[in-house]
Amino acid sequence: MLTCGGADIVADAERDLHRKTDGFATSFAAQARRLLRMHGLEGVLICSNAKGGEILHDGILSINIPRWWDTKQGWRYHLSRIVHGVKLAGYARRNGIDLAVIDSGTAHYFSLAAFKLYGIPVAVNFHNVRWPVGYEPSGPVKKLVRKLDSWFFRNVSVGALGCSPECSNQARADGAENLPFFPWSGQFMAEGFDSVLNPQEASVPFQLLFAGRVERNKGVFDLLTIASFLKGRAGRQIVVEFCGDGAALDELRQEIGRLGLSDMVIARGRLSASELAEAYSRCDALIVPTRGDFCEGMPLVSAEAVLSGKPVITSRLSNALPVLGGAIAEAEPEDIQSYVSAIAAMADQPEIYARHQQACADVSGQFLDRSLSFAAALDRLVKSVRPEHTPLKDYSRIFSA
Repeated sequence: MLTCGGADIVADAERDLHRKTDGFATSFAAQARRLLRMHGLEGVLICSNAKGGEILHDGILSINIPRWWDTKQGWRYHLSRIVHGVKLAGYARRNGIDLAVIDSGTAHYFSLAAFKLYGIPVAVNFHNVRWPVGYEPSGPVKKLVRKLDSWFFRNVSVGALGCSPECSNQARADGAENLPFFPWSGQFMAEGFDSVLNPQEASVPFQLLFAGRVERNKGVFDLLTIASFLKGRAGRQIVVEFCGDGAALDELRQEIGRLGLSDMVIARGRLSASELAEAYSRCDALIVPTRGDFCEGMPLVSAEAVLSGKPVITSRLSNALPVLGGAIAEAEPEDIQSYVSAIAAMADQPEIYARHQQACADVSGQFLDRSLSFAAALDRLVKSVRPEHTPLKDYSRIFSA
């Protein structure tokens, strides 16, 4: 089996060998490695990290294969994604791979038809959707890519996996409604998440948390505009805390000062796992102001929030609403005043905050249910392709192995 994805497969493999992690969850690559080992199968895990390198352990090879022109735009971007897909298929053929699972964003989906030319079944794992909900591809190039990708899902892909119902909707769009789809939920360790069982009243001031990469398309500058509207208003004081690194972090810090928001907005940068756990503990709600130019799948930070007993303020662009239900206070995409209203209602009306917080307990179980894990979904996919395959009966072993 070959799987492609992850930020740095080699570093992840080294951590897994020593059972070390930088976060609350067992990584998807670690789940795949452990699943293969438990079945006694060989496998190759690949990502496009520019560092290169490889590590082999128990028949599982983890290797970083850099992608050409990875940061280019325009025609070079599209060519890099096509070439990378074909290159991965060639690698799979040379190494006797009999099933490939490719993460969203690795290559243009239609380029993965090269696997079929070599007689290798190929499936896609959706961490992200193909397009933001309500922002379908426009322009001749994007429409052509969608058309070609949809052809791939109708005629080539043997299945798909994904983190939200919208991943399924888009994988099966444009006539691919018969494509087998295997959903999964991000999985976390129960330790450190007992606060969902012990809800607390909102603090004074009301503390909002943004956790994730600090990028413009994640809505970080929209959040500064939101903060400007909230500053000095009547009602409970509000504090906004940014936790995470990213290309826009320095610009964000400069903008905080320029807007005179230093007394209510803090940009902490990248935090350790323990520091991030503390950030979740002291916040009252998570905010995910994703913009219409980012293809969010279902942000894992939202799962971390509800496991911490903290409601989420976001729009349909996060694709978290069908997953988290009442734990979410919904705002309209890219609508500053809608976000301001949702935040103010949660901060000023205890009954609204309590209702969203109670819902956290109702939806959090899926993130501790190993039968809903990526490993379980991957096992079911393999069974659909290889009927003789026998899935595991207990996936909790994946998370304690």
